Amino acid sequence: MNARLRHSVGRLLSDARSTLAPNGGWDALRQVLIMAACYAAYDVSRALAQGREAVALANGTFFMNLEKALGIWWEPWIQGRISACEPLMTILVWIYQYAHLPFIIGAMLWVFTQRRSRWRLYRDWFLAMNFIAVIVFALLPTAPPRMIFTSGVADINFLHGVREQILENGMMANPFAAMPSLHFGYALFIGIMLFALADGRWTRWLGFLYSFVVLVTIVATGNHFIIDAVAGALVVLAAWIFAMNVQPAEAPQPSAVTVRERDG
Repeated sequence: MNARLRHSVGRLLSDARSTLAPNGGWDALRQVLIMAACYAAYDVSRALAQGREAVALANGTFFMNLEKALGIWWEPWIQGRISACEPLMTILVWIYQYAHLPFIIGAMLWVFTQRRSRWRLYRDWFLAMNFIAVIVFALLPTAPPRMIFTSGVADINFLHGVREQILENGMMANPFAAMPSLHFGYALFIGIMLFALADGRWTRWLGFLYSFVVLVTIVATGNHFIIDAVAGALVVLAAWIFAMNVQPAEAPQPSAVTVRERDG
């Protein structure tokens, strides 16, 4: 009985190992280190915005006025309507606080373990998104609408008592990374990923529903302008173009040759 149990446990561990590390443990570790280095570089780069409050507020005011000129200054209206339903706003605050990082980690793990042949494309796509966004954050620090006193947009996260819990005041935090919105960029990235790789029809469209929920969340809570989300979508597009162009070319498949053709 013990031998049979050991054999069953061994098979389960072997199956789990082949799923989590299909190309071996060292490859899995290398991929984890690459993603961790990406996150670390992103964290360090956010500190570059410290001391540039005046520039960030001026840029935020510019984008607010730009939206007014374009006729898309809808942020106060959206926040006002959703704030009228307190349970809904509480859910959106929870999504902004907790769903962002676990969803992107879960999506990348799913591609790595279940769609391994597409991993390199989506990994490079994700890395390029962060690289582009970090450059824009450094060159164009932008305050969110909740920080602009003339915007009429409230800081909903602060009113719900969760601002410090999302590391707003942490040493590595960057409150001036509104442009572009990586919150929406990541959500759109997940939506495209699921649509392209998932099997079920409902699962494929669920990602885009999540993208829409995130869009409403970042605007209703006062953390991003609508134009930040548009910029986030453009970052996703630019990163996709880059990732597609750095993928290794596929080796041509040898054509079948009949015996008569070979002896010709």
